[in-house]
Amino acid sequence: MLPSAPDWETLISAGSFHENIHTIQAINRLEFVPHMIRLGTGELDPRLFPSDKFKAALQHVSRRISGLGYLEPLGLPELRQALSQHMQHFGINAPPSCILVTSGVLQALHLISVCLLQKGSTVFTEAPSYLKSLQVFQSAGIHLSGIPMDTCGLQYQKRKPLLNSNKTSGTSILYTIPTNQNPTGITMPARHRAELIRFCADSKLPIIEDGTYHELCFEGEAPLPLKALDKTGSVLYLGSVSKTLAPGLRIGWVIAPEPIVQRLGDVKMQMDYGASSISQWIFTEFLLSGAYREYLSELKEELRLRRDHALAVLKRHYQNIATWNVPKGGFYIWLTFKNQALRTIFFKRLSKNIFF
Repeated sequence: MLPSAPDWETLISAGSFHENIHTIQAINRLEFVPHMIRLGTGELDPRLFPSDKFKAALQHVSRRISGLGYLEPLGLPELRQALSQHMQHFGINAPPSCILVTSGVLQALHLISVCLLQKGSTVFTEAPSYLKSLQVFQSAGIHLSGIPMDTCGLQYQKRKPLLNSNKTSGTSILYTIPTNQNPTGITMPARHRAELIRFCADSKLPIIEDGTYHELCFEGEAPLPLKALDKTGSVLYLGSVSKTLAPGLRIGWVIAPEPIVQRLGDVKMQMDYGASSISQWIFTEFLLSGAYREYLSELKEELRLRRDHALAVLKRHYQNIATWNVPKGGFYIWLTFKNQALRTIFFKRLSKNIFF
């Protein structure tokens, strides 16, 4: 008859969000161990952080604002206006009323999952795709359907009958990272983008375009985003500074038709009552002062040099046992072992030495 503790073991597994697999949990813990090189989060080398520009932005912000209260549901008006002007450089014309500021792209995906998609809906996506976005969809009870890729990106032609079924069901959406894709580094050519937009418009298949890496093209000009080709309002564009400037700012944005932005903003207020005020002011200063574009130009040159060095190392040590692509931007080089057994051996050795 003594009082007992709650059955936390049962409650822990009762939530709707799926837990990470053991390997991912281990990676998440170990990335914060001192002297560990963090590769899983896909973020910039901390030494590339623009400290001087950041300090200058902080000084300007400190003189400009008088408080850090709650902001309106869609985010800081000054930032949305600055983002509206910034996105014009990529062919996207969106008024501030069609822009929602989020706490990163993952929150944007979560909002879309719970606001626009029913449980049991299908998300078509590249195979492979960004691991953490897939976990968001799965935890919302959404089915995932992979579309194979080639050097031009996702081969939607191979799934046409399945994709076309959306005309009658209306419960599907396409999630794609068309520029410097995570994790393959592939960039979809302009012609392929135009064909994809036409096909999705005919099939009434909405698109979530993850543009997180669009600003990191360092070889040649990046093709226009899918959103820039969108004439029917069927593309939801996601942007972020997590891969270009600083993930700790937790600043992302959604560009979509105004009714959708209003719906997402309403639910976001239920979640966290707005993204960080200070972060929004800081990024606004980066955009308006021109520091962001100047910094991006310097960053892309450094990333190109690092890519070339990484490719030289791979050629020296791996050319007999693996193949890889040569990305034109982003962070990722997709390597494939010629002998599948090598991949298993490689992972087991890492697991033995690091994970356990």
